[in-house]
Amino acid sequence: MINKEIHNSYKIGKMKIVEITESNYQDFSNIDIKAFSCAYGGAMGEGGGIYIVDADGCIYHANYCYGDDCIAESHIKDIVPVFEDIQFGLFGNRSTNDSWASVYLGFGNHLVMVKSIFKGFCQKAENANYNNPGDLFQHWPGMVLELIGKGEGVLTMSDVWDSRDSDQ
Repeated sequence: MINKEIHNSYKIGKMKIVEITESNYQDFSNIDIKAFSCAYGGAMGEGGGIYIVDADGCIYHANYCYGDDCIAESHIKDIVPVFEDIQFGLFGNRSTNDSWASVYLGFGNHLVMVKSIFKGFCQKAENANYNNPGDLFQHWPGMVLELIGKGEGVLTMSDVWDSRDSDQ
């Protein structure tokens, strides 16, 4: 079991964001991941950012490009084993692992999730009828949390970033 309290974390209301760095990544090899996003180094938003949502609704953050203690790209697979099974492209991605599905969020941002919530995610995205390309990127955390029964679907990436910025 991962002790989320001993690591740097940031609060969003009752929710915490746990920081994963090169110094502590070994402590996070057993996360029960339900979804994660990954951004290219030059992506819109946080280049190199990885955000993970686990089965308990906890959000983890790592960055493989920027920061004082960014995680080495070679260590991402140690916290996100399925990362090796994803083929990332400039305008999309796909999983070669049958248990995972992926969605391109636009602007160099990718989302990968367990297949058990993929259909629900796609239905929510279709029902939301987003007009702007960045809307799905903004709303994915809340959608995933709602699908796993850990939220009401309102958390956005802006909320996550604001929480991290205010606590650093």
